[in-house]
Amino acid sequence: MNYIFTWNSSFLVSDAIKKWKSQFIEKYSDFNLTHIKDSENIDLNILKENILSESFLWEKKLIIIDISANLKEEIEESILNILEKKWENNIVIFNFSNPDKRKKFWKNLVKISEIKEFNSNDETDTKRIINSKFYWKIDNEALDLLIKYKSNNLQKIFLELEKLFITKDFIKKTDIEENIVPELEESIFQVIDLLLNKQKIESISKIKIILNETNIFAFYNNLLSNLRTNLYILKLKNSKKQTGEIWKILDLWNRGFLANKSCKTSFSELKNFYINLVNIDKNMKTGKLVSSEEDDIFFEIEKCILKI
Repeated sequence: MNYIFTWNSSFLVSDAIKKWKSQFIEKYSDFNLTHIKDSENIDLNILKENILSESFLWEKKLIIIDISANLKEEIEESILNILEKKWENNIVIFNFSNPDKRKKFWKNLVKISEIKEFNSNDETDTKRIINSKFYWKIDNEALDLLIKYKSNNLQKIFLELEKLFITKDFIKKTDIEENIVPELEESIFQVIDLLLNKQKIESISKIKIILNETNIFAFYNNLLSNLRTNLYILKLKNSKKQTGEIWKILDLWNRGFLANKSCKTSFSELKNFYINLVNIDKNMKTGKLVSSEEDDIFFEIEKCILKI
């Protein structure tokens, strides 16, 4: 049998492959397991030998192939040709993320394989996946906050949970607040929330905390990027667009919550703030700033905030 593991979540497919490996080794031994991780540079003779040869002493063999997006056409054709002659008891799993479904290779591979999808589309999916493993070990509010802090990244969420479980039997919201550092994107969301509600001093304090962990230029670029989205949202709201229309126009998807955020800052105020921030970069590039040291850039950002 052939299987295609396809996904938008690398964590889920990695977890599934680990389980397959573990169960297969337990039943058929690791001698009959092959995992090919560099398909771009694969030796086709080795591939052919692994797929076509019978298992040693046992009933089955398992061959796992990580498919690269840059796979050459000759390798794709060779894989398909080899599969036609495969020993029926050999199992082949293709780890194939975000495939181009227009390609001949994908269309032909699907005809002879069973597809298993491993997707996490939103925070609801993430929460369901984590609860299926740890619902008795983490408080609901703590899980919501952790998902938010780690920007819905399953791999990072599980890594943080593993670290916390070393010292905690049960995780509460305060454990997340005291031990987990939010991702830069989430931290910037928090700053923008403060700015949208004209909490200028609080936003400056939050930025100082972020800059203990992050280069100011990375922070500045991410702030501009996320602020631009909020600027478009306010502009559309000024044009009397409904939340659903804004979601579609800006293609917000899992950031749809941004269209519902409360806001004390007007479109005009936010636009002027954004322009002032952009001018920092312009002044740096034209030599109009005294210095481009991190402290000086922070001072310029601070001045922009206080002008709101």
